[in-house]
Amino acid sequence: MPTRRGRAGAHTTVIEAAVPVVRLLEAQGRVSRGMIEAGIGARGRSVKVRPLPGGLRVTVVSKGSRQELHVYGITPAQARATLTAAALPGYVINFSDV
Repeated sequence: MPTRRGRAGAHTTVIEAAVPVVRLLEAQGRVSRGMIEAGIGARGRSVKVRPLPGGLRVTVVSKGSRQELHVYGITPAQARATLTAAALPGYVINFSDV
């Protein structure tokens, strides 16, 4: 059965820093946009990828906000190949194997 790609769920708001991440991941699998938290004191932009049962949790942090995304239909290896420094210049990208 082919993997469904694109947006999962009805929530459509994406923080500015997460837009390129969402576009890259939606080309590979399904992305569910999650909670947005404001008032984050981060120095730059970062992406953290953590495996979950049946998917991945991708957290995007920028100077003023953080958004959690849940991604389905992509393995951690595929996410590592997709989310590279070349595809996301200026982002610190972390992969958690826990």
